[in-house]
Amino acid sequence: MKTIDYIPTSKIQRATKLVQTGAKVGVNYLKYYGEKMVNPEMNRDKLNENNAEDIYDGLKSLKGSALKVAQMLSMDKSFLPQAYVEKFSLSQFSVPPLSAPLVLKTFKANFGKSPYEIFDEFNANSVNAASIGQVHLAVMDNKKLAVKIQYPGVELNLR
Repeated sequence: MKTIDYIPTSKIQRATKLVQTGAKVGVNYLKYYGEKMVNPEMNRDKLNENNAEDIYDGLKSLKGSALKVAQMLSMDKSFLPQAYVEKFSLSQFSVPPLSAPLVLKTFKANFGKSPYEIFDEFNANSVNAASIGQVHLAVMDNKKLAVKIQYPGVELNLR
């Protein structure tokens, strides 16, 4: 699976990503209506597929609550067209993980040390990824551990 090398974390970066995604959807509509002028019998299936793809790509790159939105929308099969449900369903089980260099950078930024300085063994490639973090295998004092790395910029309010 392809990994993610960068997650937008500031409000401006995240807003820019949403605007870029909206622009892609707008271009999809322009293409659709241009093609529909030539072929009036054309249905919206391809438009829905293209929009679902672009929106999901935008949400998965933002991670966190944005990806949670895709997860929630995929659960109601009658709310959105089928193309959206199918694409957003990927957020339930197929989320791209962070790349190993970004994992190591994130770990060092939060702990002041690399995971190789803390654990006897650490696998920088995740074994599973979700909307707010991913899991890595590590060994310390002959004990196998699961280490959860929270994505950069994802805040949890546990009140």
